[in-house]
Amino acid sequence: MAAKRGTLWQSARNNHLAGDYYIKIDNACISENESSGGVVNLESSEPYLYKLEAVNAAGDKTEIEFGASRELRQDAFLKLDLQPIRGVVGWSEVSEDSLPRKVEEALN
Repeated sequence: MAAKRGTLWQSARNNHLAGDYYIKIDNACISENESSGGVVNLESSEPYLYKLEAVNAAGDKTEIEFGASRELRQDAFLKLDLQPIRGVVGWSEVSEDSLPRKVEEALN
């Protein structure tokens, strides 16, 4: 499966993490971002909010919060690019076969 690049996501809660993390999409963990009536929402301006467990290649787990412009494909594996302060700055969908061993074990 070819990797797909997505739009940038922002997350204030993930600002201490860096590097590649992997997640498996579970749409049961999605919530809709309510309009704040013109007040700036520093968490995410995207309409869908996800809170999922993420794993890096070393097997370290953390909870990731991010916004998406649409509901993502159920059970898709995503590779997230995290940078300090900025949080999730990009992502690509990856095949299960391309996951690092420790990631595959943790997400399945």
